[in-house]
Amino acid sequence: MSKGHIFLSTILMLTTSVFAQATERATWLWKKGGDPLGAKAMVTTQSTQQTLIDLLQQQAISDVYGSYGQYTQTHTQAVAQWNQTLAAQGIQSHYLMAQNTWVFPNNHSKMLSKLQTRFIDYQHHAAPDAEFTALHLDIEPHALSEWKQGTALSRQALLWQLIDTFKAIRAQLDNQGMAQLKLYADIPTWYDSSTNIDWPDQGAAFFAVLSEVLDGISIMAYERDNSASILNATVTERALASPTFSVRLGVDVSETWQNPAHLNRVISELEAEQQHIDIHDATDYYYWLQAH
Repeated sequence: MSKGHIFLSTILMLTTSVFAQATERATWLWKKGGDPLGAKAMVTTQSTQQTLIDLLQQQAISDVYGSYGQYTQTHTQAVAQWNQTLAAQGIQSHYLMAQNTWVFPNNHSKMLSKLQTRFIDYQHHAAPDAEFTALHLDIEPHALSEWKQGTALSRQALLWQLIDTFKAIRAQLDNQGMAQLKLYADIPTWYDSSTNIDWPDQGAAFFAVLSEVLDGISIMAYERDNSASILNATVTERALASPTFSVRLGVDVSETWQNPAHLNRVISELEAEQQHIDIHDATDYYYWLQAH
């Protein structure tokens, strides 16, 4: 092969790689009670699985953050089959754990017990194609009354407790032979806010440690209806991105968007800036698209 052909092939491969990276999308999947398209139904009712699979394929979604709770214990085989179904479609399945009060140190013991029985034990016994590919955390101290009634200093303390919570989970995974398993978490756009938190260093120390204990974050950039606003609100967080730390931008399917064309335009603009997008959430997304 000539040098010219080698150069052209290299450029094409790089272009393809950048495009694939930029269009990688993910979505949250919550239990949603008795909803036929919620996480619970995906495990317990196979007849509705294809509807959601079709949505994931149509919207180029490659990762699902699923809230399956204790079903990994009570419906182990069904969870395994769902993970295998996703894997067969080239979709990665993340196990989603969410409990805001885990931020308090006195709740860590209960948290780690659930982590062991609901996630680690499942992983140890699952077939390779039935394993979860990552653990995703949705722990939001800003939703607690202690935050809402607190001061800037007490909010800083809560965020450092959040770091300690992530560290405790990471240590448990490492101690159980899962040092290679990726750990991700959700955060809002404003943990660097001087108004709400008044960091002495604009949050530099907090974000530095965050990027050391986690493998990536999903930034909940909700209620923003244009790409410029989303990018502007996430400058600090996006600066953390590296070969070992990913930063994803979350958009919520809500009244923020005039219609699917509006949402799709903003997603395309963000992806043109090499941003990875998370859509909140899969079930609501399906119904929203059907209504428009």
